[in-house]
Amino acid sequence: MTICTTSSGNTYEFSFERQLDGSIRAYITSQPDYGSRDTDPHKIHRSRDGNRYYVCVETQPRSESEARVIAGEWVRLTDRYIRSGVAFDKPGRSPARVLAF
Repeated sequence: MTICTTSSGNTYEFSFERQLDGSIRAYITSQPDYGSRDTDPHKIHRSRDGNRYYVCVETQPRSESEARVIAGEWVRLTDRYIRSGVAFDKPGRSPARVLAF
């Protein structure tokens, strides 16, 4: 379990798990509520696996360290979205990894 607390005081928790294809998924085990923000999976870059959510990216990472970087970027963009409503696809997005739509 990895815990990330942002400068705005929000806490996010992740479980990084290897999949059968060798990729690593960053499962979101805890996060702040979206409040009145739209929770359309395409807008918030979350996919569902059974009853669990994970960070959705174009290509799932192959290492836990890469998955942690992606999860960190997802936290930054999610925190910004919750606070201000600024969508993920607005300026400030990481050039290293494109979050999937």
